[in-house]
This record gives sequence, C-alpha cells and structure tokens, in this order.
Amino acid sequence: MDQKNATYRLVMNSLFIVLSILLSRLLAIRIPIGNVEVIRFGFGTIPMFLSAFIFGPLDGFIVGGLSDLIGFWINPMGAFLPQFTLTSALHGLIPGIVFRYFFKRRINYWSLAISCGLGEAVGITLTPFFIHQAFDVSYAVLMPPRIGGYVVSFFLNAFIMLLLLTRIPQIYKMMEKK
Repeated sequence: MDQKNATYRLVMNSLFIVLSILLSRLLAIRIPIGNVEVIRFGFGTIPMFLSAFIFGPLDGFIVGGLSDLIGFWINPMGAFLPQFTLTSALHGLIPGIVFRYFFKRRINYWSLAISCGLGEAVGITLTPFFIHQAFDVSYAVLMPPRIGGYVVSFFLNAFIMLLLLTRIPQIYKMMEKK
C-alpha cells in the first residue's frame, strides 16, 4: 500500500471513529435500570461496519475498539470495563470477516443483513453476560429488550448499509477498488 492510500485509510477510519462516538454516545437512546445503563439503542455500529466492509475486518476491529476507548475518555458512562471495549471491537471484526470471506464482498441486502446481524449478535450475547457478571443484573431484565432491539437492528442496519454502500458514489468507488 502506498503512502497516499495509507493516509486516506487512516483519515477515513478516524472519521468512522468520530461518527461511531457521536452516534453511540450522544445520539443514542439510553434506558437505565437503577444506576446501570441496561439498554442503549443507537447506530454507533454503522461506522464500524462501514470500515470493516470497505477496508477489512482488522480495520473494523480497530475502529470498534478505539471508538469505545476514546468515547469513554470523552463521555464516560459508568466504570470502565475492558470487556465492553472487546465487545465493541468484535462488532467491527465479525461482520468484516463474514462479509469478506463468506460473502466474497458481494453487496446485496441479505449478505449485509447476515454480516451485520452476526456482529450485532455479539451485543446481545456478550454485553448482557458482562453486565450480569459485573453488576448482577438479572438476564430476565437484560434480554427481552435486547432481543427486540436486535430484530429491529437486523433489518434496519442492513437497509442503511445497502443505501450507504450503493447510493453514495464515493463509498461505492472505495468498494470497487478492493
């Protein structure tokens, strides 16, 4: 990779990190129970997915991890738990792996829905597990709203990604270059 492409990739991933922080920390709907934020519904994973789909799974992993770390530093919500940083990083890694190696970077609704859905599955499995372990919040409280949110995000994230990847010429050109 030449210097120009490396710089472009760095700038784009930095932009994705900032967008992820804004969409997940400032423009998200938060539902606390007691003093613990149990549900946060937003679109902070979309920039992670974009990075993973355009540049690869490793870039999605880095964008996910750094967006959580920097987001916590800027706007902390509770105690820092590295497990949530790992979960955020996996939100970028898993869809990138599935999209690149299983679907061979074919852009259609179902390839994006399955790729994004598997990434979001991390959020509805690992996050409740870590909240339960750290704060002893019951799974009966944690799981029902997450499953409902997962169903909505499964279809909505794929639709948003399809629009972004096919309707914005600059993003479509980046997808063609790979």
